[in-house]
Amino acid sequence: MAHNTTEQNAGSSATETSRQRRRLVPKPVWVKRLEQRIADRIPLHPNLISAIKLLVIAPVLLLSLRQIDAIGGGWVLATVLFAGFAALDYLDGVVARERGLATPFGRVFDRVTDYPLLMGLSYFCVDVIPVPLLALKLGLDLLLLLLYVLGRGSTENRLRTTISYTTLFSLLALSQAWLPLLFQPTTVSTLLYANIAFSATVVLYNLDVLKKRYIADLLSLGNLGCGVLAMVAASRGRFEVSLLLLLIGAAFDGVDGVAARRWGSTRWGVYSDDVADAVNFGIAPGVVVFFALGGVQGAVLGSLFTLFVVGRLVFFTLNKGEADPRYFNGVPSPVGGLIAISAAILFGPYPALVGLLIGVACALMVSFATLYRHLGRLLAEHRHLLMAAPLTIVVLLLIGTIFGVRGPVALVLTAGLAYGLLPVARAFAAAAQSCWLQRQAACPRS
Repeated sequence: MAHNTTEQNAGSSATETSRQRRRLVPKPVWVKRLEQRIADRIPLHPNLISAIKLLVIAPVLLLSLRQIDAIGGGWVLATVLFAGFAALDYLDGVVARERGLATPFGRVFDRVTDYPLLMGLSYFCVDVIPVPLLALKLGLDLLLLLLYVLGRGSTENRLRTTISYTTLFSLLALSQAWLPLLFQPTTVSTLLYANIAFSATVVLYNLDVLKKRYIADLLSLGNLGCGVLAMVAASRGRFEVSLLLLLIGAAFDGVDGVAARRWGSTRWGVYSDDVADAVNFGIAPGVVVFFALGGVQGAVLGSLFTLFVVGRLVFFTLNKGEADPRYFNGVPSPVGGLIAISAAILFGPYPALVGLLIGVACALMVSFATLYRHLGRLLAEHRHLLMAAPLTIVVLLLIGTIFGVRGPVALVLTAGLAYGLLPVARAFAAAAQSCWLQRQAACPRS
């Protein structure tokens, strides 16, 4: 019996090691040590923690919402309970992993405990979010759980968990009318579409319908879809949604390259990636500028930006084999798109200022002599930097709470301009220093 237990523990350890090796974002050592200390100090079984989440936190949270308001407490209590729900979800996984208590039943039970809260919040949003969209989200989650029970795939995926909790909190904020300028039906629907697209991709992969070489093309298709939806949002005056979709598309664009290098791609992969980039980072921002400014000014500035992006993409494609993969020659088109859309949102009533910023973006995109660090490759080399992503999201939400939508947009614009202008400033400083040294050498002091 002891021998069998040892074999089971060894097998579990090997499985855990294999799973850690496959992680896209490995945990820093300090996080692992912290989780070990947390697990050592919590005497509860992980299934009991999940039960507390299901039988205590979730019901009290639903009863505290304004649709029921059975216990009062307002948004403060609801926020604290949601944070507690997420914390318990994290803790049961930590305890199970670090103390060797992970079981198939425990993983399934952990996922099942999430559904009552998801269904309750979805019910409170049926008046503002299409019911088929909510039903599809829930159906895909249940299908993923069923596939795990059948031995296809895993329930543990940090990226999927992050997306799911972001969607869950957005449903909570929308149902309670928190931050109405930030959490609007269109914004939450966009997050649901992204969640559904990711879950559907995982389902197809687990069913062996989606071959690995198609993953990169599918990610490029997601980037293209974001561009199309961004143009639709712009036509309805939802420019902040267009900006969000560009950011999501940029994430797709960064991941599709990783997928292509790891698993290969089809012969159409290069073309689909270029078309998606042109639509999401060139045409969509141009459409946003057109609808934000209107008239001839909007048409001219939007068309000018699109032409510059297309020209940059052509240059990038023709010189892809000669360039250093760690750097871009000139500012990449996603950053140019961020600058253009952010300028249109913040300074729409001032076309001259929008035109100035678009001109800066266009000039930076064709500054081919200036090298810019490839952020995707930088994150691939230093994956621990991705651990800062949740903190970045929290900071943006806090800024949005204080200043409204324009606050995060201003931060995005500042980051884009800093990324674009700092290398130029360094190049000018180096050139000035070189010129000064040459003059000093040519005119030595007597």
